[in-house]
Amino acid sequence: MFKKFILSYLIFVLAILPSCPNSFGAGRTTDRSIEITKLSLTPAAEPIPALSYRLLPRYLEQRNGNAAFLYYSATSVYPEGYSEDINEKIRQWLDLPIDQLDRKEVERALSSFSICFRQIKLAAQRNHCRWEMPVEEGFSMLMPQLAGFRNIARAMGLQIRLYIADGKIDQAMEMLQQGMYMGGNIAEGPTIVGGLVGISIEALMLKEVEGLIQTSDCPNLYWALTSLPSPLIDMYSAIQYEREMVFFEFPQLRDLENQVLTPAQALKIVTDFINKIQSLGGDSNDFPFMNFLPAGWVMIHYSDAKKFLTDKGYSQERIEAMPAAQAVLIYQKQQFLEFSDNMYKWFEIPHYQAQPYLQKSEQQLSNFSSQGIKTNLFNIILPALYRVAFIQARLDRDIALLRTIEAIRMFAAEHSGQIPESLDEITSIPIPKDPVTGKAFIYSRIDKLNARLEAPVSPAESRDRPIYELTIKP
Repeated sequence: MFKKFILSYLIFVLAILPSCPNSFGAGRTTDRSIEITKLSLTPAAEPIPALSYRLLPRYLEQRNGNAAFLYYSATSVYPEGYSEDINEKIRQWLDLPIDQLDRKEVERALSSFSICFRQIKLAAQRNHCRWEMPVEEGFSMLMPQLAGFRNIARAMGLQIRLYIADGKIDQAMEMLQQGMYMGGNIAEGPTIVGGLVGISIEALMLKEVEGLIQTSDCPNLYWALTSLPSPLIDMYSAIQYEREMVFFEFPQLRDLENQVLTPAQALKIVTDFINKIQSLGGDSNDFPFMNFLPAGWVMIHYSDAKKFLTDKGYSQERIEAMPAAQAVLIYQKQQFLEFSDNMYKWFEIPHYQAQPYLQKSEQQLSNFSSQGIKTNLFNIILPALYRVAFIQARLDRDIALLRTIEAIRMFAAEHSGQIPESLDEITSIPIPKDPVTGKAFIYSRIDKLNARLEAPVSPAESRDRPIYELTIKP
């Protein structure tokens, strides 16, 4: 269906995001097996005070107000003539080294975003973001202009890149704060799709940090990165809503076990559910039961429903007293809650612990959902939670890697420009572990000025895991 298509598309885009070039000052070398990012760095000591620099707006700089209205305003003041052609140009410019850009053309395009940027800046000065979306609408709820937010974020990324190239570190840091705040705010909406868009914006901003830390004037950002929320994007609210969304759409399902429906009432719920899936883009080729009349679909599942309810302790008298459609709905609802909770529960623990269980649960769900006309009606609405959990953890890994790089820069500043032989030599500050696998990052020193830093292999990815070649400029 349409909502699931959007979610699948976003997951695909986010899954390939780390392989997109970061062409400001960071070289990427691709051989036949792996992609490497090369960073040329200057030693940088710990700032004094340690928290002098932030990647989110300071509390003192904010005032009471709702940032959501200003984000909506930003999407309403797109540059005149704004089109997909301009979006594509910005994407292409982000893939080019800064010295290959037509600066006049780029600056002219970015100048037309000045009002958008102003609204984003004002939003960063508000201390909360409440989208006030009509969650009671269920599947029909209209989401904010997520694509517009991401397009603005790309333009911000390009502007940050120009600031860095021109040595305007303060301006780059200020816009980074605004972009990071925007990503977190967008992810505060009640849907997983919004959370994924927020993650994509945060990932885009962190890519610009790679360019920033390569400038000779960039302060050490170890504590700026460390002071970010962990996890950076908290999917708790979105997970809670996605689990309950079907009951917003069909409130009569909430207390279905304690109701006494007529056959017509129960069959109407089944009919409405199937019609809703079709209206959202469901394809009968994907869901064979849609070729059946609702009454026929009920009879296909009725014997399974009676056995399920009997196993759950329902008396035969109670089962026989309820309409067949109600028995099937209770059966499928309870089965759905068991399966969905078996997926959602793994978001409550760190990803590196949950990963094998999530993978196993998703495979079980996939097997259970490929039963043709026996497919559970409710399971169709479950998102691809295994990939969602990985993408969320991968963002935190990006931060952990950048923290490690900044720790190396700090060590070099303390040791006459030389990098450590191992990460264990860095004792003044802690070195984070990989949030995806729970393992230490892989580090090897090539010589006094060069080293390789990489993420451990994860079952969720292979060649696309981050690998850096670091050079300390003498």
